[in-house]
Amino acid sequence: MGGKNKRKQQRGHVALLLLGGLVLLALGVLLFWLWLPLLIAVAAGGLVFVLLSQVGRIGWMLEGRRALRDPGLLMEDGRLRTPVWLPFYAMLAALVATACGWMVLFLLPDSLHPAEMVQMGTGLAGALVVLVAVWLLGQLSTGWSLLRQGQAWNARRMSPEWWVWAAIAFVPAMLAIGLLAPDRAGLQAWGLQWRGYDSQPLRIQLAPASHPEQARLRDAALLELVQPLLVQGSRRIRASMRSRHGTSHWTAALPARYRLQGDVLDIQLAGRLDPEGLQRYAQQLQQLGAGDPSALRWLVAAQCLPAPSAIAALSAAARRAQWAQMQACAQQRSQALQALGAQLQGQILQVELLPPAHYRPWPQRGGWQAVALPSGQEALNELPLLAH
Repeated sequence: MGGKNKRKQQRGHVALLLLGGLVLLALGVLLFWLWLPLLIAVAAGGLVFVLLSQVGRIGWMLEGRRALRDPGLLMEDGRLRTPVWLPFYAMLAALVATACGWMVLFLLPDSLHPAEMVQMGTGLAGALVVLVAVWLLGQLSTGWSLLRQGQAWNARRMSPEWWVWAAIAFVPAMLAIGLLAPDRAGLQAWGLQWRGYDSQPLRIQLAPASHPEQARLRDAALLELVQPLLVQGSRRIRASMRSRHGTSHWTAALPARYRLQGDVLDIQLAGRLDPEGLQRYAQQLQQLGAGDPSALRWLVAAQCLPAPSAIAALSAAARRAQWAQMQACAQQRSQALQALGAQLQGQILQVELLPPAHYRPWPQRGGWQAVALPSGQEALNELPLLAH
């Protein structure tokens, strides 16, 4: 009997081991399936790094042949000194590989990965950049310390303590950058600001001010006058992704920009507005500066009425709420425009609608400022005046 019980226990242990192995295998397959896009990006970046490393390896081999003829290239323990250029080349290779891996992740089909994977990949890429920065700091610190001691820059290799500091900084950097990384709509907005986009320029010529205080009050009134136009001229960027994990939606904004230099206000609209309506808008702004009361009513309607496309997308209840909001806006803007019109009377000489042009706000700012827009997807979605 004792032998039979022992065999049963052994079979039970084997069954538990098999069950545990199957569970671990299933979890491994599930994690592989979930993390597949990130693994593909890491593999692509790793391949680029390996290829670039081969170039550095060839250079190091050539340096080793020189060491056979020049003992000064050897360290005190007889090992070959690390070439001065090699650590910096390795850092550059790591950064290039990181950029390639991130681009692969960003360009993968949307159906392949969940919505948060791009943010996770951005966090990993940012953490690698932090690691390279600590590595660079360690190399510079070690080299300068050796130079102050009268030794060669590469007489001693970097202390391992710097790698400990790099490892310590890696995890919090990945978490922080991953949490702060923009979503797909935000990335599209960033890309447009770097690459540039088609913009509608607008120029307002002002009358010269007699003293600085008058110019300050005039400029403040003018910016308040065109604030609704800047909001209307901003572009709402929507991004969606349908994957095996469901559908995700994001909203970001590409803000209109303005630059006030002397007696000229330049505006770069980022949204698509009706050309005829925009030309009429420019005319009414100029007439308001001339004291025409009819321009006041037109501007109130233009600044408070949402675009027809925005109204069409609303439900009946939302339209009633929007109508109440428009009435409150009209009352508020009517009072504000009366005060602004009186303050700017005789100050607006010309409002000129310039030909559309390609505009790139980054990295050259040149005094341009972006209009302040609310942050958060819900706040942006509640702006019916934001152009598409």
